[in-house]
Amino acid sequence: MWEEYRERKLEGFLKAKNRGELDSDIVKLLDTINLLENYVTLSSCSGRIVVIDIPEVGDKRRVKFLGKWHDEVDFEVVLSTASKSENWGWLIQYPPIIHVACRTLDDAERLMIAANDAGFRRSGIISVKNHVVEVASLERIELPVAHSGRILVSENYLRSVVEFANIKLKKGKERLERLYNLIKAFSE
Repeated sequence: MWEEYRERKLEGFLKAKNRGELDSDIVKLLDTINLLENYVTLSSCSGRIVVIDIPEVGDKRRVKFLGKWHDEVDFEVVLSTASKSENWGWLIQYPPIIHVACRTLDDAERLMIAANDAGFRRSGIISVKNHVVEVASLERIELPVAHSGRILVSENYLRSVVEFANIKLKKGKERLERLYNLIKAFSE
């Protein structure tokens, strides 16, 4: 049962990888996890900064992405992008997140320990069916910065928030590198 499930998930991973749909800076980690026979990755994001347009709070179905960056972004780009909002323009910085199915509960525990050691303090089992571990942390920025194309905060404040978002994004990628080194040791 596990072997069939893992094989199906690996096929999907390889298709997404070949189509270039994966964040390039997380592929090395995902490849390393997927080489281990007791693990298979399900979904991931290396962390990102986005500007979205929200018609009203809670209306996720009509959210429109105005900009999305997996690397550091310039203040001027965020300012210009947020100015294009038709409704509520939000700036959000997301930390990395990875979902991994594990063969056994012991495998899941081993992965959670590595995730915690790498700095992902909000990691845990989110599904008992396939022992799915979510590797995550809480560090995130989320705030409205524009309404109907008008910037709501001072440029100095927005500049500081963008700088802070870039720092947090970089820190998340450093945690991914630490996790990669810890996972690599699983097979040694």
